[in-house]
Amino acid sequence: MSSFPLKALPDPDRSDIIPPDMDYSYFEKPGRLKPDFRNVAFSPVSAWWFAECSFLSYCHPGFAKMAWKLAGFDGFHFFQGKGTECMVSWNRKVLIASFRGTELKSRSALHEIATDLNALPVPFEQGGKVHKGFLDGLEEIWSGDEGLESFLKAKLAERMNRPLWITGHSLGGALATLCYARMPEAAGAYIYGAPRVGDNAFVSLFEGKPFWRLEHGGDPIPQLPPDLPSLGFNFREAGNLVYISKDDKLLNRRPVYNPEEQRRKRQLLLENQEARMTALAERWDEKGWGASKDVLGSFGRHLRRARREWLAHLDEAGDVLGLTADDHQPVFYAVRLWNHLAREAAH
Repeated sequence: MSSFPLKALPDPDRSDIIPPDMDYSYFEKPGRLKPDFRNVAFSPVSAWWFAECSFLSYCHPGFAKMAWKLAGFDGFHFFQGKGTECMVSWNRKVLIASFRGTELKSRSALHEIATDLNALPVPFEQGGKVHKGFLDGLEEIWSGDEGLESFLKAKLAERMNRPLWITGHSLGGALATLCYARMPEAAGAYIYGAPRVGDNAFVSLFEGKPFWRLEHGGDPIPQLPPDLPSLGFNFREAGNLVYISKDDKLLNRRPVYNPEEQRRKRQLLLENQEARMTALAERWDEKGWGASKDVLGSFGRHLRRARREWLAHLDEAGDVLGLTADDHQPVFYAVRLWNHLAREAAH
């Protein structure tokens, strides 16, 4: 793999990171990096590619169709319900169903938020119980002669050796999970920043299957809905976890937060800073006003150093505990996965 440049991460304080984004270069020079769609093992290239698909699904279908065509896909079909949207793209080699997440800038936002919040567990036909809002969302576009199920099955029948991949971000990841459970003939699924969908019995439907759940940084959505057995809410994560760290590494687990370790680090930091202050005070007592300029300069340096130390400590604690909505945005999944590939190619 030849080297290629890193992408700059957007600054949430200076740019609008909430999709859709029609200034983003999707698939980054199509043809430069393409996955082997027959490979059902985890692939960083596939992870990046399907993150781009999930990000693109937020865009207007006319724009998305053009982006897909530039990427070498001559087939495109758009499914739309009250709040649910799915883009199906295909060529001779692959069929891809990309579900859109909650679109906060659209008129359907309130309907989609209601879908997210309707967490009542209901029976799922293949087994287990699932989030009612997510299931209702998929049902909006699923059934009937013109529904997604019939369409996907017809496309698979047209070319029997063409694999189907399913993907989506956020709410789209939840819908992709349900779609994958209903389409066992699919090659696999990649989901991004997706909430939990069902209980243990539902999650067991995916055991041994090519199914990857990607989480980035402090994205809080993958930890929702909460697991509350006392209320009958037994939500579990489906698929195999791939965690994207802030330094663009791919891990198979989330960072473990150890409160005692963080407490010890804070205590050591305080002791070191107190020792420096004590040394400064002793110098003052020893030399008095004659050393005032020197001591005051050292004190200023101490304060600046202390500030850097505390900021570093907070950053470290934030990496393993902090949850931020910015980390949930699909642009970070796409860019960090690209940068992971760029770093690997540079080595």
